[in-house]
Amino acid sequence: MTVKSRTFKSLALFLPCILVGCATIDNRGHVVEPVQLEKIKVGVTKKEQVAELLGTPSSVSTFGNNTWFYMSEVTQRRAFFNPVILKSNITRIDFNDQGRVVALDSLSEKDRQVVSHIQRSTPTAGHTFSVVEQIFGNVGRFNGKDPDAERPRR
Repeated sequence: MTVKSRTFKSLALFLPCILVGCATIDNRGHVVEPVQLEKIKVGVTKKEQVAELLGTPSSVSTFGNNTWFYMSEVTQRRAFFNPVILKSNITRIDFNDQGRVVALDSLSEKDRQVVSHIQRSTPTAGHTFSVVEQIFGNVGRFNGKDPDAERPRR
């Protein structure tokens, strides 16, 4: 066996190991198992029971605390590339005013919607000063005296 072929074979064996070593998988958030969701009954289960079964929610609705969200995400990152989302899940639980479950949803990556931002700006009334107007507009406004120094203290 020649030196070239040995080098090539050893490189072919170790290169995949090196590349795999650069990949990391991150689990983030609160993973809700389907077995846990089966224990929650709409109209019967209360907030306290849900908190005992699933733990505290990842987020609570900003408009009252009658909607709880449990969010999780699995991402993979390779070396210096941006992370790729492998799996994401959001479980939403709605409660009524008596604290009982009224709705239970699970949203995944396929339910995600892209929101685009609008690039326009709101016009305002008034005058826009140029750089020169801003620089020379203050000339003569300051006389070097501290106006608070002349006032007697009470």
